[in-house]
Amino acid sequence: MSQFFALPRILLLLVCWLAGPGLGRAQFDLGESKQVTPELLADTAAIAPGQPFTAGVRLRMLPGWHVYYQFSGDSGARPKIEWQLLDGFTAGPIQWPLPTAHFDEGDMLTYVYENDVLLMVEITPPATLAPGDITLKAKLDWLVCEKICVPGQGEVELKLPTGEAAPANAEMFTHWRTQLPKTAGAPFQVKWDRSKASEFALRIEGLPKDFKAEFFPLPPAGAKPARPKTSDLAADGTRTITFPIEEGGAPNLPWRGVLATGKGDAPREGWLLDSTAGGSFSAAPAADSANVSPPTDQNLFALVWSAFLGGLILNLMPCVLPVIALKIFGFVQQAGEEPRRVFRLGLAFVGGVFAFFLGLAALIVGLKAGGINLTWGFQFQNVGILVGLIALVFLFGLNLLGVFEIALGGGTASRLSELSSKEGYGGAFLHGMFTTLLGTSCTAPFLGAVLGFAFVAPPHIVVILFTAIAAGMSLPYFLLTANPAWMRFLPKPGMWMERLKQFMGFIMLAVVVWLLGVLGQSRGVEPLIAVSSFLLVLGVASWIYGVASGRLVGWVLIVALVVGGWFFFLQGKLASTKQPGSGLAAGVAGGIAWEAWSDARVAEATKGGQPVFVDFTADWCLNCKYNEKFVLETDPVRTALKAKNVLPLKADWTNADPAITAILRKHGRVGVPVYLLYPGGDAAPVLLPEILTQSILLEALGKLGG
Repeated sequence: MSQFFALPRILLLLVCWLAGPGLGRAQFDLGESKQVTPELLADTAAIAPGQPFTAGVRLRMLPGWHVYYQFSGDSGARPKIEWQLLDGFTAGPIQWPLPTAHFDEGDMLTYVYENDVLLMVEITPPATLAPGDITLKAKLDWLVCEKICVPGQGEVELKLPTGEAAPANAEMFTHWRTQLPKTAGAPFQVKWDRSKASEFALRIEGLPKDFKAEFFPLPPAGAKPARPKTSDLAADGTRTITFPIEEGGAPNLPWRGVLATGKGDAPREGWLLDSTAGGSFSAAPAADSANVSPPTDQNLFALVWSAFLGGLILNLMPCVLPVIALKIFGFVQQAGEEPRRVFRLGLAFVGGVFAFFLGLAALIVGLKAGGINLTWGFQFQNVGILVGLIALVFLFGLNLLGVFEIALGGGTASRLSELSSKEGYGGAFLHGMFTTLLGTSCTAPFLGAVLGFAFVAPPHIVVILFTAIAAGMSLPYFLLTANPAWMRFLPKPGMWMERLKQFMGFIMLAVVVWLLGVLGQSRGVEPLIAVSSFLLVLGVASWIYGVASGRLVGWVLIVALVVGGWFFFLQGKLASTKQPGSGLAAGVAGGIAWEAWSDARVAEATKGGQPVFVDFTADWCLNCKYNEKFVLETDPVRTALKAKNVLPLKADWTNADPAITAILRKHGRVGVPVYLLYPGGDAAPVLLPEILTQSILLEALGKLGG
């Protein structure tokens, strides 16, 4: 392994330098939102020392556009306010007005503000203020949606003099204060039922029959409510609102929320309800729900245990097996070495695994803080990262085939032992990271729900869960190197090892072919040809490195080839040329007649009572391809789908379709494969396991009517 990491360090720096700007644009370009006009207002014309006042961030939207409530529902993200106040000033939580329920095409339910909203915050100035003007400033982030969603950012400021407080903007603040939920005096009684892990319900008594009631949930951490169902009205107006719990359900969870009531077109009123209060309403003040309560110890333990098992099983996934074979080869090489060195090399490999997962956790936490959400396997959806990964695996294969080696000058021979020791540990560390990088194209059993929770959990929970995944994945290697005596079961070193190393090189090239196939399926033929041509240039550069023995002319040729090859073959030629839905036509003869997934198609079919089966897949997901070949495209499954008149839809997530991402998040998933079976009508879809079998799918299909 030490022979591999010298040339790639240099060549990949060049590749990353060349790919860097385009990579950033492809994945994280936030753009500018022109659909929202922000403004900062206050209910006072002057700031009096020590006297609290209310500031309001007003967001005015173009017709048809909306921003989100503090709990956005099935998709979306709430506005964020970052105050920039002078020393001594403090800002309270956002006071959220009553939202409206918004139904998108399909089965998406969100809670939004349309046209106009004022987000009020109480500001408390210090007890003493110098005469003069005070400037209030705030940075804003929001997501505004119509048919598409546009992230937006802005800055607002308001200059007010110090002095005796006097009312300002009274009409506007009065209007929006009437839309804040109350904490007392509700004209009804509420009885909660939290006895089931699969749902919670609230029974509303004493509300007149001609009054409408809506409940906007504020779920505890890790729990995700589905679309509510309201019972028929009793003669006295009593009704029950039931929320199925899609994820994180447990008996007696501390549910909170706002119940809004209104008659006809009259303005609504709302009350903040708390299931732990034991009565009809809570006396707790309405506050920002960002700091939701953490999961219970029991739930957290179950999540950590599932994360550990998922990481352990990840070693058996087809995307990891080629690299695992290389690691076993490394164990054979180390079998005759001093036990302590073997153990240290094992720790270095394990350190690489942990470094990757903890780095990913830090990236998730950091990007979430900036309003950006990642998904599992995101690196395969970004063409810049994918090309870099292809180049890395290609160089890996060439090194194993002996195209280039490390050439040491005579002056360094005396330090050979020290250098190989350092390179050995560094190589083991990077090998651990590389193994994990390839592993993220798969999700193992137990990992689906864990990742779905981790990508939306508080920062400390994200770190805990990814640490558990790393511990599970690295456990076999730690045990093997911690007990070198077990290596006696491995073959003794010999010439066969050189032959095995070369054979492993061909396995790495097979991985390159797979990754090129992913690129071709997702981007089209022209980008595939461009990258293949660049790999040819990279191969020549590697060969020059192997024969030039570190001479200056060799390095000049290598840099010229890589830079020239990039600009000639890749620059501006990685844009997708694939037509949407073109992959659906390439099925097996007599196979399932897949249609392209859309929310509208699901809604159309289920409304007519037709069952729908959705395969959420990606070209880079080997688990998906395995399930498609050995489970979905089999005679028993085809026959069952036809017999039950099931509409088969394929949701291609290869290039990170935002609509598909929203549905995955709705069901607590951040990666593929995912399988949903809609029974038809108003029935909720059934979420099937990632590792699908014929018997599981046929059993689910057998439960359908018809």
